[in-house]
Amino acid sequence: MLTRFFSSATKSHTHLVGMSISASALHVVAIDISGDTPSLHSSTSHPLEKGVAIGEQLSRHLASFDKLHCSVSVVMEQDVYQLVQADKPDVPDEDIRSALPWIISEMVPFDASNMVLDYIDYPAALRGGKKKVNVFVADKASTADIVATLTKLRSKVLTHIHVKETLATSMVPDDEYARLLIIQEPDSEPFLLIVRSQVIWLARRLRGFVDKMQGQTNIAHFSDALGLEIQRSMDFYESQLKQPPLKEILFKTQFDCAPVIEQLKPFQPAAMAPFKPDLPFSDVVHPDNHFALASALELLGERE
Repeated sequence: MLTRFFSSATKSHTHLVGMSISASALHVVAIDISGDTPSLHSSTSHPLEKGVAIGEQLSRHLASFDKLHCSVSVVMEQDVYQLVQADKPDVPDEDIRSALPWIISEMVPFDASNMVLDYIDYPAALRGGKKKVNVFVADKASTADIVATLTKLRSKVLTHIHVKETLATSMVPDDEYARLLIIQEPDSEPFLLIVRSQVIWLARRLRGFVDKMQGQTNIAHFSDALGLEIQRSMDFYESQLKQPPLKEILFKTQFDCAPVIEQLKPFQPAAMAPFKPDLPFSDVVHPDNHFALASALELLGERE
């Protein structure tokens, strides 16, 4: 299973910095690993500047760590990359990534010769034995500016470029219970995941929900639309993948999930609640910064 667009390894740094890009802001979390026990160094958010290259903005905010040696990871803004499902190529594992651009070229607005992508396997075959993969794909230009800019910085090493769906799997317990997560960042469409044992079993983007939330939609109508998407996902997981029922449905959203949960309770057997990430420091870091935190903590896990 592949989980990142770009990676390299280093163990010589004293701080781990996760930088998560959302539709309107840059979120930065730094963890100090210079002592015996990791500690939270800082957690900040900065509005994105229109017309300024994202690499330049990342570099500018790393200047506050000027005298520190840092490993840096970046979480891509979800509208920059696309998520598509495709048949798994019938080729050796080492050739899958080179085969995928030609398979998905008609599904995405990127030229096959100019893609950067990664994929994860479905943990189980579909009915009929079909093997599928989730492919995360972006235009090379979207990562080239980040890589080119950050690799010029002294005492900073870019180690990973993450996508949000795979990072979300680190926010839930590593157990055998399946959970459906509905996650939404500011000014972005929600996405839906079913996760078990920190593995993605289903990943979907929910289109059109920002307009529904900003309009005059009755809460019952909005809940009905969301409930339909939840039910479709549960049916796929339980029927197509032949898996046992979900343990719970968790909401990490910009809309108030409490009235939605009340509307859906009579129709959903699974427990529903706000999503509280199972991450160190998550209780003292603003929720908008949780992806930046998860990104930094991924680096910490690789060092152990």
